[in-house]
Amino acid sequence: MLAYIIRRLVYGMVTLLALSMIVFSLLQMTGGGPLDRLKLNPRMGPYIQTLTELWGLDQPAWRQYLTWLRNYTSIREFEFQNLLPLVAVATAIGATYLIIRFVKSHRKGMYLVAVWSVAIFIAVSNTTISFEWGTSFSGSGDVWNLIFSRAGATFRLGLTALFLALLIGVPLGIYQAVRQYSFFDQLGTVGAFLAFSTPIFIIGIGLQIVLALYLEKWTGAKLFFVTGMNHPNYSAMSTTGQFVNTVQHLALPAISIALISLAVYARFQRSSMLEVLHSDYLRTAKAKGLPRRKVIVKHALRNAMIPVVTLISLDVAGMIGGAIITESIFGWPGIGRLYIKAITEIDYPVVMAIVMVIGVGLVIMNIIADILYGVLDPRVRYD
Repeated sequence: MLAYIIRRLVYGMVTLLALSMIVFSLLQMTGGGPLDRLKLNPRMGPYIQTLTELWGLDQPAWRQYLTWLRNYTSIREFEFQNLLPLVAVATAIGATYLIIRFVKSHRKGMYLVAVWSVAIFIAVSNTTISFEWGTSFSGSGDVWNLIFSRAGATFRLGLTALFLALLIGVPLGIYQAVRQYSFFDQLGTVGAFLAFSTPIFIIGIGLQIVLALYLEKWTGAKLFFVTGMNHPNYSAMSTTGQFVNTVQHLALPAISIALISLAVYARFQRSSMLEVLHSDYLRTAKAKGLPRRKVIVKHALRNAMIPVVTLISLDVAGMIGGAIITESIFGWPGIGRLYIKAITEIDYPVVMAIVMVIGVGLVIMNIIADILYGVLDPRVRYD
C-alpha cells in the first residue's frame, strides 16, 4: 500500500509538471502580453519595470517558465505554531506502519485515510505556511493571499452542492435500480437527462427568475437572493440572522450546481446497482433467505458505490473549476470568478496558480479514491 501511494505521488508530480508546461505554453500563444493593459497608464512605468524584472518577461518563453516554476515552488513563510503538527505527523507515520504490518482486514485503506486526514487537519490548523506565488499583474496584490482569501467562499458553495447532490442523487439511483422500469424509474431517467443536458447558465438564470424574482412577487417575501454571498449588514446580525442570510444567498447557486451533479450520481448509481443486483453472489444471498433490505444495503450497495466514489473524488478536486460559470452568474466572490477575471486580463500568475491548485487537488483525490476502492471491494489489491 505504502509503495503504491509513493509511486502514485511520483506519477502525480510528473503529471503536474507536464500540466504546468502545457498551460504556460497556451498562455504564451494567446497573443498580446500580460502587461499591455498596465502600459496604457503612463504612471505604471516603475511597477511594470518591477514585474518585468521579477518574472523575466523580457526573456525567452522557456526562461519565463523556469522563473515561474522557481517562484511557484518557493516557500515564503513556514512556521509551526506549536508542536502539534510534528506530533500529528509522527503519530500518523507510526500508525501507518502498524496498520500495514498488522491489519489484515479489507478496512486497511479506510484506516489509512482516516489517520492521515486527522493528521493533516491538525498539522495545517497549527502551521503558518505561504508560497511565493508572485504578484498579480492586474495590481490585485499577492497571488497566494488573493486565491486563498476566496477559497472559503468557493468551498462553501461546492461542498453544499456536493452534499445536496449526494443526499438526493445516490438514494434516487438506488431506488430506480430496485424499481427498474417502473413509472418512477422512467420519470427519474427523463428528469436526469433533462438536468444533465441543460447548460448551467440556463439553470442558474431560471432559478433566479422563478425562485427569487417571481416567488418574491407572488409571496411578498424575500426568500432568496440572486447575487452576492452575504447582506451588507451581515456582521451586525444575530447568529440566527447570519445563518438564515447565508442560506438565502447560498441556496440558488448551490441548487444550480447540485442539479447537474445529482443527475450524474443518480444515473451512475442506478447503472452500477443494476449490474451488482444481477450478479451471482447477490442471487446466492437471496437464495439463502437473507432479508431484501440487508441484501441491498450491505451486499449490493457497497460494491455499487465504486463508480460513485470516482465521481465524488473528481467533483471535490474540480470544485473550483466547476463553479466558474455559477459564481459569475450569481456574483459569488469565489476562486472561479477570480479565474475568469484573470483570464480576461491575461494575468499569468493568477491563472497558473489556480490551474495548478486544481491539478494538485485532482492528483490527491485520485489517490484517495484508489485507496477507497480497496475499502469498498476486498478484491482490489495494490501489490
